Amino acid sequence: MFPHLRIWLVVIWVSSVAGAVVIAGLAFGRYELSTFLWAGVAGVVIGIPAALLNWAYLRPKRSREVGLMGQAPPKG
Repeated sequence: MFPHLRIWLVVIWVSSVAGAVVIAGLAFGRYELSTFLWAGVAGVVIGIPAALLNWAYLRPKRSREVGLMGQAPPKG
C-alpha cells in the first residue's frame, strides 16, 4: 500500500519551509540563485523530519498497533 499521508505531509512541510526561507531571503534583499538553493536545502533538512514526526503523531491507532513495518508484535 502506498503511504499517501506520509507523502502529502512531506510535500507540504518541505514546500512550506522552503517558501518561508525564500520569502525571508527576498525580504532581506537577496535576489540571487543561492537564495533559492538555500531555501531548497532548508526545506529538505527541516521539512522531512518535521513531516515524519507529524505523521507519527497523526497515524491511526491501528497503525500503531500493527507497527511501522506492518507486522503485529508478538502476543504473549
